[in-house]
Amino acid sequence: MCEDLWREDEKGVFENLWKSPAPLKVVAFPWKVLLNRVPTKLNLALRNVLGPEENNLCALCNTMVESSLHLFLHCDFASLVWLGIMSWLDRIFVTPPNLFVHWECWSGGERKKNVKKGL
Repeated sequence: MCEDLWREDEKGVFENLWKSPAPLKVVAFPWKVLLNRVPTKLNLALRNVLGPEENNLCALCNTMVESSLHLFLHCDFASLVWLGIMSWLDRIFVTPPNLFVHWECWSGGERKKNVKKGL
C-alpha cells in the first residue's frame, strides 16, 4: 500500500499504533480495522464471499450496511458500548467522524500516567 494515500495525521496514527506496548496480535486488530480489512459484511460482499442476494446489514442493529466504521463507531450497539466505557472512565464522548480521529482521541491528552498507559 502506498504511503502517499495517507495524510500526515493518519500516518502518525499508524506510527503510534505500532509503538504500543500491547502484544502484536492485539495491535494487529486495530491496524486491520483502520485499513478496513476486517471481514465485515460489506467487505465480504466486495470479495464475492457473500452473494448479491444476501443481507449485508449490520448483525447487531440490522439498520445500516455493516462496515468497519459502522460496526465500531456508528452502530447503536457500539454507541452503547462506548457510552458505558466513557461512563466508567468518567469522560464525555462525542462520536468522531472516522476511526483515525477516534484513535487520536484515545491516544493523546490524558494527564494521569496510569490512565494514559491503559488507553
